[in-house]
Amino acid sequence: MNGQVTYISEIMAQPQEFFWLPWAVQYFFFIGIASCAVLYACYLHWQNKSENGRLEMISAFIAITMGITAPLALTADLHQTARVWHFYAHPTFWSWMWWGSVLLPLFTTFMGLYFVALIVKLVWKKEFKATRWIALLAALSAIGLLLYTGREASVLNARPIWFSWWIPVLMFLSALQVLPALVSLGARREPQYQNRLARFQVITLLLFVVCFALWLSGDTISGMAVRQQLTLASSGWWMLIGVCALWAAAFVMSVCNVKATRSVPYITVLALVSMALAWVLRWIFLMEVQAVPKYNIIANPYHFPLGSDGLMAIIGTFGLWIALIIIVREGVRWFARRVQHG
Repeated sequence: MNGQVTYISEIMAQPQEFFWLPWAVQYFFFIGIASCAVLYACYLHWQNKSENGRLEMISAFIAITMGITAPLALTADLHQTARVWHFYAHPTFWSWMWWGSVLLPLFTTFMGLYFVALIVKLVWKKEFKATRWIALLAALSAIGLLLYTGREASVLNARPIWFSWWIPVLMFLSALQVLPALVSLGARREPQYQNRLARFQVITLLLFVVCFALWLSGDTISGMAVRQQLTLASSGWWMLIGVCALWAAAFVMSVCNVKATRSVPYITVLALVSMALAWVLRWIFLMEVQAVPKYNIIANPYHFPLGSDGLMAIIGTFGLWIALIIIVREGVRWFARRVQHG
């Protein structure tokens, strides 16, 4: 070989890039709570009880602010906003993402109409008969969104951990348990609602932990895959301990809230703990699962960036939601004052 040495290198496996980024976590977080808020508001509206009016308005307020924040996070996750029109130009009825592209604008439209109808009722004391049907359409689109966001991941049999109907159930219940805590915080000056909302949260948390235990202990492909990762002590999967700790904190605090009316700082902490539980669970489902090898034997590394695809995305999305809370609240108050003094 004339003194030359030939080296042969063979690539046995190659790490795979994450196709979902923290933007997706933010989207699933906000759209889940917004959908649950619409369902609860619709339920209160159809009960047709005067004492439900305040809780219905707060639920609709949560839905409209989070319902605006979520699509913006989704658009950022698509990386190219021009890609959105491809969903409508090239229909794919077998794709859950395509159904999401149809359901999301319907949800936003019906939710917007529902919120406007509630504002009219608040300011002019006038209620339209069509409001209950708009609320129902908003609720139906919310159910569709909850189903699509859960099934978008859980239909992938190439990812055994995701491949389970328990995933959409747990995503739904984790978002639902946040709602009573946020509504209670919105009604912080009306403590008469606290015990009722706390009971709602206790029941939801109990349903969540039962479903969570059934998922982890089941003989399904997903359950066995999760137990395998726990046995291997995979990086990131110890966050499940954090989920358990957050659940315990939320459960104890909500049980204490059932027994007695609590202060504003107390229900604020409860709301933050509940939101943290829902957010951490989505981080595990959407991000940590992508680190698990799919077809190879190499774990897929993920380096959490501080820029627009990482920390700034998370902070910015929550900042946008807080800004929308202030803008919508003050806008409604300004409009109500103008009408009353006009």
